[in-house]
Amino acid sequence: MITQEIIQYPIIPYKKLGPNSIDEFLEIFEDVLDLDLEKGMDLDFLIDTKMGSDKISPTLVLAKPKDAKIIASICKEVYNGTYPYKEIEDERMVKKMIESPDNHFILFEINGEVAGCFRCSLDFEHKKGYSGGFMIKKKYQRILDVTKSIIGSYAWMWKTYQKEILMWYCENRTAHAASQYITSVCGINTVAFFPNKDVFYNRIESDVMGVIYHEKTLKKYRERKTPVLIENALDSFLHCDKLYKLGNFQLASPDLDLDYNKIFELQKAFRKDLITDKYGYGYNQFFIRGTKSYFTFLHTSQIQNFEKTKYRVESLEELYVYLEEFLKSMKINKIRYCEAFISAFRPEDQQLFYEFGFRARGYVPCWNYNKTENKFEDYVVFNYFEGEVPQADLLPVGQDLVNILNLQINI
Repeated sequence: MITQEIIQYPIIPYKKLGPNSIDEFLEIFEDVLDLDLEKGMDLDFLIDTKMGSDKISPTLVLAKPKDAKIIASICKEVYNGTYPYKEIEDERMVKKMIESPDNHFILFEINGEVAGCFRCSLDFEHKKGYSGGFMIKKKYQRILDVTKSIIGSYAWMWKTYQKEILMWYCENRTAHAASQYITSVCGINTVAFFPNKDVFYNRIESDVMGVIYHEKTLKKYRERKTPVLIENALDSFLHCDKLYKLGNFQLASPDLDLDYNKIFELQKAFRKDLITDKYGYGYNQFFIRGTKSYFTFLHTSQIQNFEKTKYRVESLEELYVYLEEFLKSMKINKIRYCEAFISAFRPEDQQLFYEFGFRARGYVPCWNYNKTENKFEDYVVFNYFEGEVPQADLLPVGQDLVNILNLQINI
């Protein structure tokens, strides 16, 4: 008589999903999974839901340089050649990324075939990690278990780099809520709204920003000073306070007493540099001769936006000159979306960005790591956009944020 062995997998109660921190997430999954992507990670667990799932669980494998070609081809196939970040369509660039310690691609394999991929980018200096680039071949869409695939990917990322990376963030599409849902299951919360930031399938879309932390990041490494915010940033702070119990804040109404004679002199010393690469990225730097200040940003021409804005100034007059030139560049390049992260402890800077047309649409605890102080500082997300905001499919946490921001969008 032949008996068939019944394999019983661990069952994860659905109510345990959506943890409050990376620590809680790893308590659930690190003992359930064999976190070895070199030999391949099987997703040998079940999620206890009323609906159940008949989708295929892939094996997760860490990509090697030889896999660059398949990753680039998946990107071209999934987005029909319209993916705006062209470096991911370039096999040579993907190979360089895989060879770098700052990037990893995780492959989803089904019966030996690569069905999709996911990427993480690591900023060791600032203790931040970014995850994104989740793509599934068309023939495996609606077949592959994407929720378990992302859970397994995050389990490996967050466990492997738990000492080096203390906060993680992502940007999710809003044309549908699928990616928001998957990341929320892992404990990632929506903290900022980016209206009209992206273009997918040649259509303008908004994004939402999600974050998750180690418990010690917020408790031990978060700057204990009280955030000082202008009124326009208050709603974004309160939204985040509901999620993370941030504590006290102060409201400020800065009276910007600018010296316009000084501004005139600084304008004469203004200089700028621009380096453009083959993928359409423009690396812009503003500086003022005779000072240590700077203002840098990335122009992503293929989607008409400015992002990754960073600056250092010694006076509000210097910042005024930079913002004046920033707006000129926006007009010249027909920019549709622009963003800047501003310190929650610099209300005068917040006010100046506000007076130049930017609005607060997010608050990110522990966004910027100060190596000297060994502390993270909170930042406010200010952005600017043009055009009507298209339909956005949001989870309740994202919809709550949009509601308090009084943004008019189609639901």
